[in-house]
Amino acid sequence: MQNRENPLIFVVDDEEIIASTIAAILRLKGYQANAFTHSSQALESARSVAPDLLISDIMMPGLSGTELAQHIQWSHPECRVLLFTGQWDKADAEIAAYEDGLEYQLISKPVHPKELLQKVRAMLAYPTASATTGERRARLRTMENMKETVAVVQADIAMTVARKRSARSRAARNNQE
Repeated sequence: MQNRENPLIFVVDDEEIIASTIAAILRLKGYQANAFTHSSQALESARSVAPDLLISDIMMPGLSGTELAQHIQWSHPECRVLLFTGQWDKADAEIAAYEDGLEYQLISKPVHPKELLQKVRAMLAYPTASATTGERRARLRTMENMKETVAVVQADIAMTVARKRSARSRAARNNQE
């Protein structure tokens, strides 16, 4: 979670009344909450500020909630994700999102505000799998960068060795003449 006094929560639903109502409920409880009706708006906003929590409907035009969550978690691995849906069977949604490598919690729509607030508090209060996964993803990116660096260094070493062998070979031929 970011080092903020009030956690920042992105609420994304293609139904404006749902997104704005959830954001208003969260603001009443002291959270910073931004409502979005398009995944692309939330993704654009996440480029400049990292949310602590993403609450998103799964079924939306354009990027689905799971696709949006994957994009945001890739650039902000510490962001927790709470997905909700009223159109998918809960088990199907969980299986599909886990198959895509997304770590999240799921809640059915409609959701009672008390249940939503309890879930939000719990997700923000403790380190979650998303946070540790985020750390692992960050380490993985670092390791991938290191692998690329090692490959470049190995190629440089191989070229240097080849040049030295070639130079020795020429020197040996020159000495024989």
